[in-house]
Amino acid sequence: MDKKKEAIEALQQLIKEREAADRNRKAIKFNEEAVVSDWTLTQLHVVAVIKEKGQANNTTLAEQLNISKPAVTKAVKKLLENRMLEKIQQDGNKKEVYYMLTDSGDMLAAIHEELHEKAESRYLDIFNHFDDNELETLITFFKLVSKNIKSL
Repeated sequence: MDKKKEAIEALQQLIKEREAADRNRKAIKFNEEAVVSDWTLTQLHVVAVIKEKGQANNTTLAEQLNISKPAVTKAVKKLLENRMLEKIQQDGNKKEVYYMLTDSGDMLAAIHEELHEKAESRYLDIFNHFDDNELETLITFFKLVSKNIKSL
């Protein structure tokens, strides 16, 4: 079999396995992943940015996450409704609204960070099977796929 066709088949298999794993995670929902699976990635990343910065406003969140302000507003609304965030305003400036994590929001951010670390560890274990030249090829591939996805 031609190497390009073999690569396409391997990529298709990766996508199928990833989708199956996502379905299984949603069906099983256990410990930390059960908590995290109730939130969108944008909401989790909002919580992560606020944890890192201590507090943030819509503009900061939009810039840090490279998303629109309406997307931030939508994400923040659910986080506020579920008491993961609280609104604060500076004395003398009632126009500017900042967000801080509640204790529950802080726990969600910690769980999200732990899951990120576990995922990174799994990927590093995989990358240990490749030399620097092969890793350079993988990096090029990932960047090209990302660019292709963005242009859709």
